[in-house]
Amino acid sequence: MTGFQGGQFISIHKLTLIFHGADVFDYGDAARLISLIHPRLSLVAGVMARTAAEESGLPVRYDGRRPSEILAEYPLDQVVLIHRAKTNASAHRFGSLIHSHLKDRGLILIDPGTCQILSWEPGDPSLSTWLSEITGYPVVSGNYHETSPPDTRVIGGCLPGEPVFVNGIIIGYATGEEAIISLQNGTIQAVSGIDLKDHGVEKLVRFGCPDVSKAWCKSGNIRISRPKKGTRNVQKGHVVVIDHAAMSCFRAFNPEICGLVTIGDDTTSICGHIGCFRGIPVLGITDGDIDGIVPEGYAPGSVVLQAVRERDDDLGIEIAGKVPNEPVDWDTWVEKIIQELGDRVRVVHREPHDK
Repeated sequence: MTGFQGGQFISIHKLTLIFHGADVFDYGDAARLISLIHPRLSLVAGVMARTAAEESGLPVRYDGRRPSEILAEYPLDQVVLIHRAKTNASAHRFGSLIHSHLKDRGLILIDPGTCQILSWEPGDPSLSTWLSEITGYPVVSGNYHETSPPDTRVIGGCLPGEPVFVNGIIIGYATGEEAIISLQNGTIQAVSGIDLKDHGVEKLVRFGCPDVSKAWCKSGNIRISRPKKGTRNVQKGHVVVIDHAAMSCFRAFNPEICGLVTIGDDTTSICGHIGCFRGIPVLGITDGDIDGIVPEGYAPGSVVLQAVRERDDDLGIEIAGKVPNEPVDWDTWVEKIIQELGDRVRVVHREPHDK
């Protein structure tokens, strides 16, 4: 039972807030909205959002599913999505994509980036009105995007020059407000608004080219804030390999892991960023093809190597084959690998140990 009476939203249930994206934590939106709304539960969707949420210290819980999957579990009057968009167009595009997965139910999206509350039918006007009163944001009807042709994906809300991601891999750079890609003959093709990065497409295909209509796609940097540094996890433990799939590193984290071997420039910077607060170092294998999508930060004991004459893909696979199944002393093992590689690599970063 819900209603709007005397300027107050009435409900027998308190709200659940779903926060998506690191920016809502880095800009202080999550802290402000939690203090205003006093939700029953605050959930976090998104890998880098999880990192920012952990650093914030706010009382939130991580949920690894897509926002639409979480939203579908709740009645409309009991859940609100929060996401900070770059532009008004990207706010509507993001919300409409989420809404398109919710079948016959509505969506309420608070967007602190554009200072508005977007609502898709069938909505709950009383909840939207209450949220508007306590946040000061106006309520706006959400736009609906057109359905893309089969095997085609429109990635909206881009800024020219931004990296464009498919399943966490940069496949190119936006040249307009919409990057349109298609799946043809088992690979990604540019339709308009994007300059493809051949090596990125090659990596995506190597891991199995996805259904672009369902893949996780975005443009722009993953996070703008530098990571906070935590204490070292463990000195001795298991080593895990992350090969051009940085967003999967959370699944590898456990109390027995002493470090990550990360293959790829952006994979190394992302895993280093995520592992920094958790105190998990990386041995990064790179070749100088970095896109700068997150501010770099590394846990103590991290070392980044750059291949001198080889591609990071090939060298990384070789080093991955040297990872033992049994626990190792991280620092000793890393130095052994560096000695074995000799002049095939050069050390481009070494994070000092805690004093």
